[in-house]
Order: sequence, then C-alpha cells, then structure tokens
Amino acid sequence: MNSVAPPSHTTFAWLLAMLLLLDGRAAAAPVAPVPTPAPAAKSTRPVDRAGYLYTYVEHTSQYRDNVFSFDAYKPFGSPQSHVRPYVDVFANDDTATHGGIIPQTLNDNYAGVALGLQYTDSAGLRLFGQAGATTKIGRVAATPSGGDLRGGAEYYREWGGAQLKRHAYGNFYGDGVYYSRYHDMQFYNQLEVGTEPLHSSHPVDLFVRGVLAMDTHPYYYGNYAEATLGVRFYPFGLHGPTIELDGVAGTYLRANLVPAGVSRSYIDFRPLISYGVSI
Repeated sequence: MNSVAPPSHTTFAWLLAMLLLLDGRAAAAPVAPVPTPAPAAKSTRPVDRAGYLYTYVEHTSQYRDNVFSFDAYKPFGSPQSHVRPYVDVFANDDTATHGGIIPQTLNDNYAGVALGLQYTDSAGLRLFGQAGATTKIGRVAATPSGGDLRGGAEYYREWGGAQLKRHAYGNFYGDGVYYSRYHDMQFYNQLEVGTEPLHSSHPVDLFVRGVLAMDTHPYYYGNYAEATLGVRFYPFGLHGPTIELDGVAGTYLRANLVPAGVSRSYIDFRPLISYGVSI
C-alpha cells in the first residue's frame, strides 16, 4: 500500500480554524461529565496501515459543551509488513470542564506524543502498545502532566456502501485499551448501518448506530449504552470534512453514582464536524 501525500495547506488551515474556534473558551455553566464522545466518530475511521489523521469538534446540547479532539498516527517501515513502529500525536480539549467535576477520560484537556509498535492484518485487527508523555492544556485536566502508556486491540470491519455499488452499508468497530494515565481499562463497541447514494458529488448518509462502552472505573462515567439516529453530509465531497447531526438516547450503566440533578437516562443532540485522511 502506498502512502498518501500529506494533507494540503488547505487542510491545515481548516484545522487551525477549529483550534481558534475553541480558543475563545466562553464560560459555560457547571456541567456533568459528558458521555465520552471521541469514539462516536470512529464509524468513518478504518484501521489503516498507512497511518491516519482524524480530528473533530462536537457540541453536546445536554451539557452545553464543545469538545475538540485530534489524533494522528504514522507507521514507519515497509507497508507490506504486519509489524511496524509508529508515532502518535494526540490532543483533547473541551470548554466546560470545571474543578470539582470528575471529567471524562477522553475529553480531559491534554496533549501528548508517543512512540509505539503495532501489528495489523488484512481482516481489520490492530494490536498496539505505545509509550509517551502528556501535558495539560486549558484550565483543568483530570491528571497532571506526565508519562503515558497505552496498549490494547482494535478491530474494524465494514460491508456494502458506494465502493461496492450498494445503497446500504454497515460497519463495526470494537476496542479494548489500557490507559496508564487513569489506571483504567476501557472497552468500546459500535455497530452502524445506513444508506448512502451510489452516485453523488455531495452524498448524504442516513444511519442508525448502537454503542456499548464499559471501563474498569465507574467514576469516570465511561459505562453507558446509546442508540443514535443521524445524518451525515459531505459538503466538499467524500474526501473533505463531514458534518454530522446526531439524535442520541442513552443510559449510564452499573451502579455508580451520578452527579446531583443528572438523570441516569438521557436524550442528547450532537452536531459534529470531522475530518479524516490517510497520511
């Protein structure tokens, strides 16, 4: 597999605009922890041997919060090799994290870089381990800056869709990842099915998505189930940024306490702008 050319100056300008949008950090009302939004966008992120850059900005109406996430990893060596070293650069930030509220682990206001080793196969499996360092950004982070170890497994599989000239499509993503930053093992499973036009310069996807997430520390509020009905737009074609509008019904799982005034079951509206590209 040949590597794809690095993103253009236009792409970097688009990413910079999103950063400037969040840099305003308007004061928000105290909020409860947000159901971890980062993995929700993985339906469009296949396991890619060539490396991948994925970034998004998401608003959750339930908690009046804006979340920014950036992740880019690039393997080195022969693309035909199943085992390759890689570098990973990542950052997460949100506008409504306040002291006294335990934040979600994946929107924890930090940035980091790591070196790792991965195994991939043609079936969509990725095994990886990485070591690096993080630094706090923004006003509040769940843990101080310092070392960061991560390791686990990811699996992605898709079927149907425009590439196979089928109106319907589906995909499954699942992972189990250990984060030393939180001494926590997290599990995430997502199934999405939908329809898309076979021939369109600006296609629109209609989809339904089911999510089951668990972790070993319920005080991170990472144990939940969600059902989503959504629509995804491609205003600049399939290779540009996407706009997604999601209606979500969910519930927190397990017998952990939830903050005062927060219901265990919830309804949320989540507009999302995202961009992903092979690198």
